[in-house]
Amino acid sequence: MPTIIDVAREAGVSFKTVSRVFNGEDTVRPVTREKVREAARRIGYSVNPAARALRSKASRKIGLLLNNPSLSYSETVQIGALLAMQSEGYQLVMLDGLTAFHAEEGLAGLIACPPLANDPDILKALSESHLPFVRVGAERVSQIGDKVGIDDRAAAREMTDYLIKLGHRRIGFIEGAAIYDVSRRRLAGFNDAIHRSSGAVQSITASGDFSYASGLRAAEDLLSKDNRPTAIFAANDEMASACLAAAYKMNLRVPDELSVVGFDDSPVSRAVYPAITTVRQGVRDLLSASVDILSGRMSGDTRPAHDIIHAHEVIVRDSAGPPSE
Repeated sequence: MPTIIDVAREAGVSFKTVSRVFNGEDTVRPVTREKVREAARRIGYSVNPAARALRSKASRKIGLLLNNPSLSYSETVQIGALLAMQSEGYQLVMLDGLTAFHAEEGLAGLIACPPLANDPDILKALSESHLPFVRVGAERVSQIGDKVGIDDRAAAREMTDYLIKLGHRRIGFIEGAAIYDVSRRRLAGFNDAIHRSSGAVQSITASGDFSYASGLRAAEDLLSKDNRPTAIFAANDEMASACLAAAYKMNLRVPDELSVVGFDDSPVSRAVYPAITTVRQGVRDLLSASVDILSGRMSGDTRPAHDIIHAHEVIVRDSAGPPSE
């Protein structure tokens, strides 16, 4: 029997739009409503009243599994998830780890964000629960669950290329915690660009863990070297903002004497001075897509796991420029 998923595919619209049409909501344009109904007639779809009654009584709680050291990133994720879920009538439940997940009853679905999205114990528990779930920013070694994210490696490579094109030949990189797959992907992208320079660019790395404090320590270490870098690429905006503080402490003008770039386009990148050049990964768009996928799964979508790659963008602001003479 055809499903709501088939209707959406036939009509060329989202699951949400089809659901709104058959639920009688007035937020759908008449032309789109007729398009959906015509698609349903073509493939022989009809609403199952019993199934609708069951769904109306089903749980509307979606868990957000989030425990990230970057406060700015976490804030953006929470706001994005809240907006996406509210628009669909879902209730957001915050979960900070495996214990909270096991203690929460009545979840209809779950969204897991890094680093928990890649935690082996979390993934094992999710698989055994048979609960629909989506992993945001997940590594792609494991095939478990639906995945939504960007190509972190390509994005980091593009940002490093940008610094090289500005003329920088000594570039520092502050890594995220090595246990996170996203850290490895961003470091790999940085190294890709360095290697393509065929020895023309010197790289210097320092360890961080995505927190402001770790970024401050790493930046002070890099800037204390005799042959300090003329640019620092931090693996997230939280650490990049710490680089600005370290530069100020050492009387280095940004971007005149030091360029600083980050990753994520989180709120802190726009709140500091100078505003940070960064990689925008569209966190809110990723969360919206995740809710769409969960909605489809809860409506009967049984297709193979999604692995959706969203576009990224290098956002040029005031924190980077050519190196001084």
